[in-house]
Amino acid sequence: MESCYFPKAWKIAVVVPILKSDSDDTKPQNYRPISLLSSLSKPYECVILNRLDQFCNSRNIVIPEQHGFVPKCSTVTQLLRVTETVQHGFSNNKATGMLFIDIAKAFDKIWHDGLISKMMRLGISDQLIKIIHLFLDSRSFRVRVENAVSSPRPILSGVPQGSILSPRIFSLYVNDIPKASSIHLAMYADDTAIMSQDICNQKIIERLQRYISCLQLWLINWKIKVNASKSACLLFMKQRCIGNLPAVTIFDQPIPWVTEYKYLGLILDAKLNFAHHIRNAHQKAIGMSSLLTRLISRKSKLAIRHKILLYKSILRPIMLYASPIWASAATTHLKRLHVFQNIHLRKMINAPWFVRNEVLHKVLKIEPILEFIKKQSLNFFNRIPQIPNALLQQLPAYDASIA
Repeated sequence: MESCYFPKAWKIAVVVPILKSDSDDTKPQNYRPISLLSSLSKPYECVILNRLDQFCNSRNIVIPEQHGFVPKCSTVTQLLRVTETVQHGFSNNKATGMLFIDIAKAFDKIWHDGLISKMMRLGISDQLIKIIHLFLDSRSFRVRVENAVSSPRPILSGVPQGSILSPRIFSLYVNDIPKASSIHLAMYADDTAIMSQDICNQKIIERLQRYISCLQLWLINWKIKVNASKSACLLFMKQRCIGNLPAVTIFDQPIPWVTEYKYLGLILDAKLNFAHHIRNAHQKAIGMSSLLTRLISRKSKLAIRHKILLYKSILRPIMLYASPIWASAATTHLKRLHVFQNIHLRKMINAPWFVRNEVLHKVLKIEPILEFIKKQSLNFFNRIPQIPNALLQQLPAYDASIA
C-alpha cells in the first residue's frame, strides 16, 4: 500500500449471467450479471477500506442522513427515522409527502474523474486517492457462459460489483447531495427518500418539486441518472386523500403517486399501519415453511433442537424483519404471526391438539412471538443512544409500555 500499487491481474472480473426466475431465456435483459472478482484482492481491499473508514469516521465525513454501511447504522435505523418523521407529522396534524428516488444502475455509472475530484475536496490523503484511482482504473471483464469465455472488455465507469470497497466509494460520491430547508433526506447507499411535511398538501408538493429542480442540477453535474418510472411519491396522511394529486416531475418525466411503497424491505402504507407488510411477511414465511416441510414436519426424523434452530434462524427472521418499527401495529395484524409460530411449534414436536400453547413455549424454551418482538424492540431502542448519529439522537426516547 505504501507504494500505491494495485496489481492489474486483480482488476479482471468474470461475469456469469444468471437467468431470473420465470423469465424468457432468449432476452438478455432477463439475465442478472454476477461478477466474480479475484479472491487475492479482497484482503488488500479490506486494508484500503479500513484506512478510508478511519479517515471518514475521525472527521465525520459521511452525512448523518446516510446510514448505508455506516458503523452501528442499518436499514432498520434508517426506517426508524423515516417512520418517526411521519408519526411526528401525524401528531401535529400534518401530512408527509415522500419521494422515493430510483437511481439507474447506481454503482455501475459512477464517474471516476468526478469521484476523484470529490475525494480531493474532502481532504482524503493523496496516497489513498491514488490507490483508489488505481483500484478503479483500467478494469476489464470477461463473460463466461458454461465453458465459453469472451474476450476482455474495458469498464469505463462505476465500481466493481461484489467489492467491499464499492458501497463506501458510492456513499462518498453522493455525500454532497443538496439539502434544503423543510426537506428531510433518508439514504441507504443509493436508496433515497425525500420528505416534506405540512398541513397543506399543495405546499408539500411545491416543496418537493422545488427541491427536485435543485437536485436535477446536481444529478447532471455528476452524471447520475434517475429512473422516473421506477421512482414513486407517497402521501402519508390520517384522513383519506380526496381527488387526484398534482404531478411531481423529474427531468420532465412524471413520478407516479402510489398508496404504498417498499423502502429498504419494509412496505410503507399511507396510514402507516403496516397491515400489508405484516401480511406479506406472513406469506413469505409460509412459502419458506413449505420448502422446509421435510425437515420440520411431524414425520421428520430431525432432532427437535435442530428443527427449532431452523425455525429461529430462517422462519422467524423472515417474519420479523424490522419488527421494532412495526411492533406497535394493531393486534389483529400481529395475531397471524402468533398463530403461525404456534402451528409450527406444534408440528415440530407432533404435539396433540389438547396441549396448550403455553406448555409448548415453556418446553421448547421459545417466547411467544409478541413477547419476542417486544424484547427485540427494547434491545434495538436501547442501542440507539450509543449510535454516533446526530439525527438519530433527536428522535424521542422509546417507551416500552406502548410496545
